[in-house]
Amino acid sequence: MSGDIFNEVNEHYFKSGKKFEYGRPDHSFNNNSPNHRSDRSRTEQDLDGDGRLGVDCSSFVWRGLKDAGYNVGNEPFATSKLFNGTHPTDYSKSHFDIVSAQDAAKPNGSLQPGDILMFKDIHGSGQHVGIFKGYDKAGHVQFVGSQVSTGPAEVTVVNDGYWNRKPGSTAPGVEIVGALRAKPEFRVAEPLHGRTHGEPAVHPVAPPKAAAEPVAKSAPEAHHTTPARHDVKHDAAPHMLRKGEHGENVRDLQHSLAKLGYTDANGHAIKADAQFGAHTQEALEKFQKSHGLEVDGVAGPKTMDALHKQMATPRVDQPAHPDHKLFEQARDAVHRLDAEHKRSPDQHSDNLAAALTVAARREGMHRVDHAVLNDDATRAFAVQGHLDSPLKRIAEVETQKAVATPIEKSTEALQQVAAQPTQGKVAPHEQPMPTPQQTGHTPGL
Repeated sequence: MSGDIFNEVNEHYFKSGKKFEYGRPDHSFNNNSPNHRSDRSRTEQDLDGDGRLGVDCSSFVWRGLKDAGYNVGNEPFATSKLFNGTHPTDYSKSHFDIVSAQDAAKPNGSLQPGDILMFKDIHGSGQHVGIFKGYDKAGHVQFVGSQVSTGPAEVTVVNDGYWNRKPGSTAPGVEIVGALRAKPEFRVAEPLHGRTHGEPAVHPVAPPKAAAEPVAKSAPEAHHTTPARHDVKHDAAPHMLRKGEHGENVRDLQHSLAKLGYTDANGHAIKADAQFGAHTQEALEKFQKSHGLEVDGVAGPKTMDALHKQMATPRVDQPAHPDHKLFEQARDAVHRLDAEHKRSPDQHSDNLAAALTVAARREGMHRVDHAVLNDDATRAFAVQGHLDSPLKRIAEVETQKAVATPIEKSTEALQQVAAQPTQGKVAPHEQPMPTPQQTGHTPGL
């Protein structure tokens, strides 16, 4: 039956005609994609507009299990759902037969297509998973998975190579710590693309109450491209995150809130420590209030759906965003301002450019030609038109606030501006604007 797991990922990732790359919302990596950066999505969305859908290793494995008919819920899990270090979790012990590290790494061993290989960084705590394909002519293990540099791809494991380092090696790499073989009773539906040759048919049966699994808690995002099939039964209710809970799902919530610019009641950034405390609750309540949700500090289905939708929206610094061209103009102007003050552009520069884009759009501007500061650099201005023109149009922001505002927060503000009726503001006469600074370091940038 595990052969269907390999068959499903082969159909989905390698035969569907879709293009994929590695993706995670909490990290950005160099890779071989057109823009040389990984995607911010691990759930098969293209958030960086490069034509490739982001997927990480655990989402890749989840897809194989899901489409092969196994009861894995509707949201991708993290590797920690399956194992931690060298130890399979209770979840894995319940739903999989465990193959030892020695047997899993053995050339021409007894692994079966569809077995889930588990890897651990030999110098750290990093983990990886892949799906066993077979053995090559030399007996080497071959697997498919989503790797940082390539996205979904096939890998051949060679002795003391990156994917099977010897203990004590000082070279970077991982070790095989075992494999998982899905138990027949874990399967509740027929495979999406049919059974592989020789596999027995499965009649969907609702799993016993004691074995019902809740929606995976550790998925940073909630959307995937293939709708859930109606023949899979899920008895558990969606999980609710609230104060006092802890774990990777809480950490993912904290990452998202922090990335979107939501802070605690005192304006302090929340830490992604996987502990749902008062500060996380305060940030979540701010998010709920800004989105017109019930402000209860509990991350239920409606709150998580709103959070995922905002995380999935293309940022203004990405080509897919409708105001990207205006942002690029603002960023070019800010970078020229950086050059005047002999500083290198950085994230603060992009934050300022995004904030100026919002201000410009609020003023009905359709172009940003200049970015200037007042004498003490406490305010920044986006200018449309020549600086000396009586017909120029300007938009202003508080500099310190703007450079501290994440691009995600400005993107959200642009959505709100777009939802408002067009103001049609005009500037029939010259608008007063302080003389821009010409020298010195820009405070706060």
